[in-house]
Amino acid sequence: MFALLLLCCCIITGAAQQVLPKFNIVSFSEDQAATTATSREYEKIDSNGSRMAIIKVSSADPSVSIDNWDKFTFDFGNMRHETVVQDDELWVYVQKNARSVTIKREGYATIKKFDLGTTIREGKNYELKISFDKVEQRIVRTSKKQMLQIKVVPAVAGALVSITREGEHDAADVKPTDETGCVAMNLEFGTYFYEVNLDKYQQGSGRLTLTNSEETYNEQVTLIPNFGYVEVKDPGNAGGAKVFIDNKEMGSVPYTGKAELDCGTHELMLVKDLYKHYTQTFTINRGETTVISPVMESNFAETTFLVDNNAEIYIDGEYKSSGRWAGPLKAGTYLVECRKENHRPTQQQVVVEADKASTTTLEAPEPIVGFLSVISTPSGANIKIDGKSYGVTPRNINDILIGKHKVEISMADHKAETREVNIEEGRQSNIEVSLGTINKISFKSNASGATLFINNDYVGMMPVEKEMASGTYRITATKDYGGKRYHRFSKSMNINVAHPNVFIKMRRQYMKKNIFYMGGDAQFGALNAFGGTMGFYAGNFNMEGSYLMGMKKEPFYWLYQDGLSRPEKDEMTLQMCTGGKIGWGFILGTHVRITPQIGCNFIKMGCDNLDAYVISGTAGLRFELALCKGLGIGIIPEYSVKALESDSFEVISDMPAMKDWTEGFNCRCEFFFFF
Repeated sequence: MFALLLLCCCIITGAAQQVLPKFNIVSFSEDQAATTATSREYEKIDSNGSRMAIIKVSSADPSVSIDNWDKFTFDFGNMRHETVVQDDELWVYVQKNARSVTIKREGYATIKKFDLGTTIREGKNYELKISFDKVEQRIVRTSKKQMLQIKVVPAVAGALVSITREGEHDAADVKPTDETGCVAMNLEFGTYFYEVNLDKYQQGSGRLTLTNSEETYNEQVTLIPNFGYVEVKDPGNAGGAKVFIDNKEMGSVPYTGKAELDCGTHELMLVKDLYKHYTQTFTINRGETTVISPVMESNFAETTFLVDNNAEIYIDGEYKSSGRWAGPLKAGTYLVECRKENHRPTQQQVVVEADKASTTTLEAPEPIVGFLSVISTPSGANIKIDGKSYGVTPRNINDILIGKHKVEISMADHKAETREVNIEEGRQSNIEVSLGTINKISFKSNASGATLFINNDYVGMMPVEKEMASGTYRITATKDYGGKRYHRFSKSMNINVAHPNVFIKMRRQYMKKNIFYMGGDAQFGALNAFGGTMGFYAGNFNMEGSYLMGMKKEPFYWLYQDGLSRPEKDEMTLQMCTGGKIGWGFILGTHVRITPQIGCNFIKMGCDNLDAYVISGTAGLRFELALCKGLGIGIIPEYSVKALESDSFEVISDMPAMKDWTEGFNCRCEFFFFF
């Protein structure tokens, strides 16, 4: 019984096995006459810069066409290759030096490592002929349905796809396309008719037969639109024109139409200022873009208007410019008016012809005037009306424009008088004044609040006024209180009552007698160090203290008296330099102070086995420059002399470098704040 079951299983297994059909390489040879691999159109270059050879694979039997070339795969070992389908041939681009190939095709037995019989050469052409065995196969299908996918071009959603089986009237299935333009249906084997309907497109239709359950049947349907587009270009002067299609505004030139226009005839109109309307009929064809390049006819001319006295120019009541206006005007008749305050306006009609430039000089507005009489005591005073000179008094002035005017009457060493007069048309106005020799003089200064003295008499704090006669006076101004201090101002000045405004410019005093300061120091010379300083000025007296840290180290050796020990190396470090000074300062100008100083320094140095100190006397000169309020720089050259030393310093006093730390010339640079 077991043997019978085993026999049945073997029979079933053998029956289920499918013998794979074969394809064969009939021939392989070089095509010496072909130049395809070296032509500019078809050549390919590999990563090494060499031309690739081309193997053209085709059917050995011209009556047999091979489909589905993409199911072939090739393997040339380490040689790179590419495949391209050209008509009924498969072109295989391969690198030089290939000698064998393995070819596979789905559903067929593989040809493994076929010897090409030659070495593939760079940029050469070869032919490979193949044939297929005819194999009868009995296939038992488990399904009698095939998957159908219809793809609509353009890929839009909502196209309605209906499919009807051949010989039947009712549709087997109706579905809309998805957003990719596709629809899928699983249908029984047979022949079907399909229809694709989409708004504004012609209906798409076709016939297909389903016979294979193992593959998806793909059908692409290209829909032909029932509309088109229009594009309006700018060949020169149409740019910016408004675009109207069938009396509907669509945009402006250049216009790339995105609106879908029904097939047929339409009306285009372009509207642009200074140009005549452009109209044209055009035809829209299915799926096409109609291109229009319009040239518009100008309807304007470059026009220039000129008028004297800087009068205002109005065109049809609209203000344009003063004195001169130039620009384009549409062809037509215009009313041009010239206006000016206190003048009678003028009007003129101007005709503008298209493309005919013109320049028109307009009549200036007529002034409306009155008269003015000016008398002064004493006579001979200067007359100014609205800042313009009109001679000296007494004087009758004719042709003064009507309206309000400012009249100034002035004379040297006399108080000037100002009057306002209203001139009326054709009437005379009169002014009569007496000029005094006393005037109220106004004193102002850039140092607000500075105290003013005239001939050593206190006047007040500026700004201040004082009645004075013309003459020479000693003017003194001081300000040494408050947040800002200024250098004393003292000068003999000629005061003229005809010019009552006097401005006194004082120099800012940055360097003060009483301050407290602190800053950062860097010292160079015999002793290199850095640190800080703090001090003060009380009047001219100066006192300060400083603390510096050394930047030097020196090696030396210890020698023990027993003479048996080896010399021991050590390193001496400058640990600190602190000291104090007193001095007497002299302020020079507004920014500089020089202070002679004397003092002393305590210098400490040491190493692991020894500490030493020295007290030195110093004498120097402190130069200070105030950069601005509260901020300054200083340079202090000084000389140090050793005054007192510790016993331990004798151990190292013979070393020149360490001796220089306590004696010699130094220069200190300082950046300080003062209050």
